[in-house]
This record gives sequence, C-alpha cells and structure tokens, in this order.
Amino acid sequence: MTYRTNLVAGSSLALFSIVYFGLSFEIKPFSGSGAAPLNSAFVPRLWGVCLFLLSLTLIARAFRERKAQLQSGELAAREKKTFAGVVKANYEVILTFLVIMLFIAGLKPIGFTIMSALYIFAQVLILTPPGKRKLHWAIIVGIAAAVIIDYVFVALLHVMLPRGILGF
Repeated sequence: MTYRTNLVAGSSLALFSIVYFGLSFEIKPFSGSGAAPLNSAFVPRLWGVCLFLLSLTLIARAFRERKAQLQSGELAAREKKTFAGVVKANYEVILTFLVIMLFIAGLKPIGFTIMSALYIFAQVLILTPPGKRKLHWAIIVGIAAAVIIDYVFVALLHVMLPRGILGF
C-alpha cells in the first residue's frame, strides 16, 4: 500500500467522521426505560471520535511511509492514473460508501432489522475475495447479525430502533 492510499483514505475518513460526529448532535436523546448516564447519542458520538482518531493514524502512517520512501530513494515519479484505474483499485471502498448511503436512506422507511441484514449481507460480499464468496454464508451472517443486534438493542438495552414497513 502506497503512502498516497493511506493519505487519501485517512483524509476521506477524517472528513466523514467529522460530518458523522456533527450529525450525531441531531439524535434526540432517549435514555431507555430509566435515567442512565448514557443516552442514545453517546455511542454514535464515540464511534465518530474513534473513527477520527483512526483516520489520523492512517494520515500519520502515510507521512511516515513517504518520509521512508524519500530517504531510501524509492519514491518513483508520479504515475499517470486514470479515473477507471482509481475506481478499479478502490472499488471496495467506493462500494462500501454506496452501501452505507443506501443503508442510511432505507433505515427509516424499511426498518433497522431489514436494512441491517441487507447491509451486512452486501458488506460481506464486498469484502470477501471473489474466489471465496459463498452466497449462503453471506445471507446467514447478514440475517443472524441483524437479529442479534436488534435483540440486544431493543430487548436488553431498551433502545427504540426504526421499525419500518413490516414492523420489525
């Protein structure tokens, strides 16, 4: 992985985490069935901060790699990259952002459990190498994870999630 890849990924994630953290302030506080020190906005804000810190780590790694390449003389002349080449080299990242946007768009009308199952299914297929993809395992993982997550949040933590068109 080149330093440019880490720099672009880190910068993109930093920007995304800042927007995500800012949008977390629009979450209406819901403390569940009782008064607790944590509310429904705590975890999204925590994730936003963690994602930002991890993106800073990627950016720092990029600068360290660039410095090492400059010192060793490995830094080659800039390669001319086409848009299609960049998309092909980063299709997992691009597809992940598209799937996240679809997840967010469908969350309220379709519901948390269904959208989570679809998102996890799609993400498993995106991140699994093409030769090792097994559709039935992606379906099982997507459904099982969505049901477990829904149970934990609704039954155990008493957090209301978007129910959607089918009521679950």
